[in-house]
Amino acid sequence: MKINQRAREALFIGLICSISYLAVYLARNVLSTVTPGIVGSGELTKEYIGNISSLFFIFYAIGQLLNGFLGDRIKARYMMTAGLLLAGVVNLAFPYIIHTPPVAKLAYGLTGFFLSMIYAPMTKVVAENTHPEYTTKCSLGYSLASYLGSPVAGALASFMAWSSVFTVGSIALFVMAIACFVGFLYYERKGVIVHNRYKNLERVYEKPSFFEGIASLIRRRILLFAIISVLTGVVRTAVVFWLPTYFSEYLGFDPQMSAGVFTVATLLISLTVFLTVVIYKLFRRNMNLTLFATFALSALFFMGVFLVKQPVINVMFIVLAVMCANSAATVLWSMYCPSLKDTGAVSAATGFLVFIGYIASSLSSTLFATAVDNIGWGNLILVWMGLMAFGAVCILPYLFIKKKCK
Repeated sequence: MKINQRAREALFIGLICSISYLAVYLARNVLSTVTPGIVGSGELTKEYIGNISSLFFIFYAIGQLLNGFLGDRIKARYMMTAGLLLAGVVNLAFPYIIHTPPVAKLAYGLTGFFLSMIYAPMTKVVAENTHPEYTTKCSLGYSLASYLGSPVAGALASFMAWSSVFTVGSIALFVMAIACFVGFLYYERKGVIVHNRYKNLERVYEKPSFFEGIASLIRRRILLFAIISVLTGVVRTAVVFWLPTYFSEYLGFDPQMSAGVFTVATLLISLTVFLTVVIYKLFRRNMNLTLFATFALSALFFMGVFLVKQPVINVMFIVLAVMCANSAATVLWSMYCPSLKDTGAVSAATGFLVFIGYIASSLSSTLFATAVDNIGWGNLILVWMGLMAFGAVCILPYLFIKKKCK
């Protein structure tokens, strides 16, 4: 009965976090899915959209760093509710100001900042308030939700006017803002959710000092995982953002078909969570081997994308390449970050890792928009392959360490 109660509590926390994160990723993927139609109609240029998306990533990255530290000090109920609500307001206004560049860029940047108030505090809540048996399962749940945001946005973009898709995204954010506030308040009053729970469900932790926490994070190889965050961030964010345009320009699909293919592709990519679990168990829960295998496979599939230009096979290869890169990211976000609860800095560490990943995404999103015209899609694919190969090389020395990183 006691285990069943813990399972119910974890299920509630996991569901509210996962659905909130689905709303976040629905909202943040709208611009990507409607870009081919907007560019194709001549309303806006690809470079303009690239600049707006780049600012989004910069604001999102800075917000993750700041809100990550705040998340260790302010309750997730306040952080998540405010982020969802404010992002919904700005996102709702965005279609009406998109043709006014300075205002549009600032507004979309603010959307990124407000959405950055969700992930790090959410990870802290899960890490500190769920039984260890369910912590990773909850984390995998909202990882799955993040992958589902793209196909949901793509499906909406395939039959709705682009401005209406922004409206739907805002409504989802408003609904989840209310759900987070009410749901977390209820569980806080029951004592299930406690902010900074160092007396955990299984072990008692003493809150470490700032410098003890930093030293502990370094021992936990946070610098290596920072590199992993950068490499996977480029693929899971910048590459996926430009997929609809890639399908349209490189593979020759019309804007509506591009949106449809993007929906199917990202729906398949959402299965990454299950792929990660399979690979992780295949390598006997060895994080090092799992990371090496996923990076190496992603590089091989990107090579297939470069070599095979037949549209259907090309799409299959690029989906597999992104899935493998995202598997490495899933290890980072769903296994590594929640394991840091005894450092006293789950939110801050998570925010830092997301920050550097999105700084890389911001720079690469702008560079990709320019690179397509200068070096072509084919050479850009080789760049993506090289990034994944570099990731495999970074993990390679750790394959000879007998101790597993769990």
